[in-house]
Amino acid sequence: MTAKPIAVVAGYVVRYPVGGMTWVFLNYLLGLRALGFEPVFVEAAGPQPTCYDVGAGRMTDDPSYGIAYLRHALAAAGLDIRWWYHDDEHDHGMPRDEAIAVLESASVLLNVSGSCWADDFGRVPRRVFIDTDAPFTQIRIADGEEGWTAFVDAHDTHATYAVNVASGGSGVPATRHHWLPTCPPIDLAAWPAHPMTDGSWTTVTSWGAYGSMWWDLEEYRQKDISYMRLRDLPQRVDARLELALGGDAPRRQLEAFGWHVADPVAVSRTTDAFQSYLRASRAELSVAKDAYVRAQTGAFNDRSLAYLATGRPVVYSDTGLGWLPTGDGLLTFGSVEEAATAIKAVETDPLAHAAAARRVAERFEATIVLRDLLTAAGVTRP
Repeated sequence: MTAKPIAVVAGYVVRYPVGGMTWVFLNYLLGLRALGFEPVFVEAAGPQPTCYDVGAGRMTDDPSYGIAYLRHALAAAGLDIRWWYHDDEHDHGMPRDEAIAVLESASVLLNVSGSCWADDFGRVPRRVFIDTDAPFTQIRIADGEEGWTAFVDAHDTHATYAVNVASGGSGVPATRHHWLPTCPPIDLAAWPAHPMTDGSWTTVTSWGAYGSMWWDLEEYRQKDISYMRLRDLPQRVDARLELALGGDAPRRQLEAFGWHVADPVAVSRTTDAFQSYLRASRAELSVAKDAYVRAQTGAFNDRSLAYLATGRPVVYSDTGLGWLPTGDGLLTFGSVEEAATAIKAVETDPLAHAAAARRVAERFEATIVLRDLLTAAGVTRP
């Protein structure tokens, strides 16, 4: 019997063991398996302390919590696969010799979000960097950030969720890289649609990640400014708007304006908890980073895709989504007035929008997305 070709996914699970982020990588692994590959997960530590211990609520150099979490997450998703976590002291999952053999024999490595790097990853003959954070990715390169540029250049193929960057239709600084358009995949079998509820409009989000960046004397900011522009939205709609909000946010002031703020750790402690939170939601209000809107990248995110697949309508910041059908199930906005109008439109016929949401998600089915990406990257499929 001929062994299946190996496809490696580099991710960010042991170091950041939270449900929403984990599903990003699980969908890749499930999709690759469905295409006939043997999926393998790899992760490398960064500068210490690098691991978030959710139970203790602190950063640590001890990966024990994340290792146990990864084992559980893979099992819960039905993925009985090989994996490797490498740091300066130990190898977890596969022993080093086996991990090296896997990397040397693999057909492709997909580095999703540029999650991590170890020199041994370079043993894979085809290495695909998947950019999920344009325009910040391109600004860092154009600004001459040497370490980041060298990291990106360690990959021979470059893809991006920012489809308008790939087509040249986005206000993002040019780099010497050829960007292939792609989008987040989702394993629809793992994300069945559920009947709509009377719950809140929700999202799992952060106030600010790593600050703003400048290009051509224009500031590209995070979600904080995007939420500030929507300050009065709860007063314009009848819907209950809930943010499972991480980061150093002004929670009390948000609540004073009618926003409901939930604990993001509680709703995303495990992959199951994350799915349960989405199923209990009525719909999602998805607020993108200011930079994504300013640059009109055309990017669509994994979290909102999970809402759509669950049968939850999504009202989404307009990042330049002309390549997607919008208006039914997925609605876009550019101002607080447009956001209110979109929410009211969903509430006028919620069941129709819920059904349409699932249809939009079907465009992102993992085997379709990954087949197209691998073909564009010149990778032979089983």
